[in-house]
Amino acid sequence: MLFSKTWLALAGLALGLIGPHAQAKEPLLYTLSASTVLPGDGYSWGFGALEPKGPRLFVSRRENGLSVFDVEQQRLVKTLDNSAGANAVAFVSERNRAYVANMDGTLGIVALDRLQVLQRLKLDSGNLNNLLYDASRDRLIVTSGRRGDHSTLYLIDPKTDRLTDAVDVPAQKLDGPVILENGNFIVPMRDEDQVAVLSGKKLEHQQLWTFKGCSKPSALAVDEPHQRLFVACRGGDPVLVIADLNTGKAFSTLPIGRAVNALAYDPVKDQLLVPSGTDASLAIVQRDNQGQYQLRGTVGTRPWAHNMVLDTKRSQAYLFTADFTQPAPSREQPKPDPVFHPGTFTVLTFKSQ
Repeated sequence: MLFSKTWLALAGLALGLIGPHAQAKEPLLYTLSASTVLPGDGYSWGFGALEPKGPRLFVSRRENGLSVFDVEQQRLVKTLDNSAGANAVAFVSERNRAYVANMDGTLGIVALDRLQVLQRLKLDSGNLNNLLYDASRDRLIVTSGRRGDHSTLYLIDPKTDRLTDAVDVPAQKLDGPVILENGNFIVPMRDEDQVAVLSGKKLEHQQLWTFKGCSKPSALAVDEPHQRLFVACRGGDPVLVIADLNTGKAFSTLPIGRAVNALAYDPVKDQLLVPSGTDASLAIVQRDNQGQYQLRGTVGTRPWAHNMVLDTKRSQAYLFTADFTQPAPSREQPKPDPVFHPGTFTVLTFKSQ
């Protein structure tokens, strides 16, 4: 009987050792390598972008302005003066410029070497939502914020920092766009359940794509070598659509997390990163040898970590969040906004494994 008890105790110990060891063999995909808090008391934030030729991450923090963060040293370099309202940023490095879409309808023009706002060019009476640099035509394309029955694209000449044209699009709100090497501009039209494809000198060639089962498209990414377009649809049944980049024909769909606001394709690993701030998760979708896309796994992040910047050079992803209190619903405010705590805005750095 003593032998039996001893054997059972050893067997239990062995099981205790084997369990965690087996779990450790599971793919970790991404792990949190740093969590850095930046000062400030703003109550919202926009998008970030990594400077093409350096370790500096530019984070558009709206009320707190444009913050420049060194991803290698994990420290705040500077928050630019006269940058309050920053919502998104794009670079034209060869001209020593960064451009900032601001909530007050101005376009901030920044000297990269001095990290100084040179000018705020008035484009719109309301907020600007996003912007991209079109290298094929050497121009900047800026999107307006939510409108009544149309949105506007503003074309900026970076040689002169001047507005050259404005193009109306039949959409109440334009979410984060992507631009192809040939200059084709693709943008989700969330409220219309469509994705717009625009091309040409004045973006005069326009196509509207609709995908079955895709309600409220909100984020895009592209894999140009394999001619794939990824569309995050944040409706009642959130899905990821994988479609042909040339024709808009959908190949497949996958379920994803709620309220996805950003996607990023990693050409090195042939993976798609899908963050959900609502579900505090980062899903990793992988293309297999047959060209099919499968979910590899989901990494836990933090609530409200919905915007993301992928750094393929360092195999890292940066997400942004802050501590918050969620007020209870009331008759006056059935869906109250969260209250973000001052001094808790955080840059989360996730390292690929």
